[in-house]
Amino acid sequence: MNNIENPNFVAKKDLHEKTGERNIYGKEKFSPEKAKEHVESIIDDFKDYYSSLGYREENPVLISSGVDSTVRFVGSQISVLKPYFLEKRVPTPGIFMRQDCVRTKNINRFLDEDFMPAWGSYFPNMGAIAPPERIFEGCQNTFDFFEKKLQIDPENILIRISSTDQDLIDACRKRYGDRNLEIDSRDISYYRHKLGIDGVRGRNCNIALRNSDGEGFSDVGNLIIIENSESKLCLEMSIGPSTSLKQIFGLDHVQDCNPVVGLESVDKKFRRKFEDSIITSTVLMREGLRPFGQHNRNRILKRYIQSMSYFRSRCAIKTEELLKIISDFENREFPKSDINVSGVMVEFLEAFENEIVSKKDLTEEQQKIKSALLLLNKK
Repeated sequence: MNNIENPNFVAKKDLHEKTGERNIYGKEKFSPEKAKEHVESIIDDFKDYYSSLGYREENPVLISSGVDSTVRFVGSQISVLKPYFLEKRVPTPGIFMRQDCVRTKNINRFLDEDFMPAWGSYFPNMGAIAPPERIFEGCQNTFDFFEKKLQIDPENILIRISSTDQDLIDACRKRYGDRNLEIDSRDISYYRHKLGIDGVRGRNCNIALRNSDGEGFSDVGNLIIIENSESKLCLEMSIGPSTSLKQIFGLDHVQDCNPVVGLESVDKKFRRKFEDSIITSTVLMREGLRPFGQHNRNRILKRYIQSMSYFRSRCAIKTEELLKIISDFENREFPKSDINVSGVMVEFLEAFENEIVSKKDLTEEQQKIKSALLLLNKK
């Protein structure tokens, strides 16, 4: 069951049609030129809100920093905040931060044309932790952020939760009663977090916002109790800026929060993966990574860049066109930076293509890319 069937929690589609609002939140989709402004605005709202509560701000790290040895790339702010709860020194009332993240699950299915990713590999995240004695207050702080700072009506908030997590249920029920709770609708693994630390686990509920057309809900954040066999260590609060903006503004995809202009007319089965390869490659190369060497991070970056060859071939985009698309994306997303990697990225892509066309000993993935290149060259 994906959506609760509560008579007091009916879809808002009829109301939307009667009021004539753009969507149930009174918003309309923003343009690519305004995307960065909206992302930074919601992050600033998050920072201002938690700062006003007395939470201390933690500085972000590079995605490829290696600060957490259990992951190749920082995929959550918890990688940065682990020392605080492991050493039982989470300050009162807590710590908050903005952290850019990369999760690379998509790359394993990029060349599968039946695979349509719902998420991008790269995303900014907003998170906070509170000490164990403030679990209840931390949950209420998060609900207040959505309701008071983002102006989300409680009727558009849904908490997906497990009946086995009574402490989380109590905190949510105290705020909303039962009408906003969707209990045991998913497999138990959905409510559990792995942290890469022996003996430490997370138990979570997911916060979902109603879809902008009034039909159904999509997850935008978590409340996670992190604990070991002896005691609770902290409450983690994690909120996605892009997932939240997608819901509130009715965006087609989370990647519209950091759009790659110039791919709107390509085949739909390639577009979002093509965007993902450009976005993730650009972000990682701007951190200094390059697609060579033996480290896993470099090899993963190489796969993202190689996949761009496949997508540009299938979409019949010339390298000079691709260079402009990447350069425009980089200039829009990082307008105040002197760093520009678009030219270097395309140089690596061209070198790979020249090598792979004449090479015979190829992996299955490389052979698929080669076939696409050869087909393009015949046109």
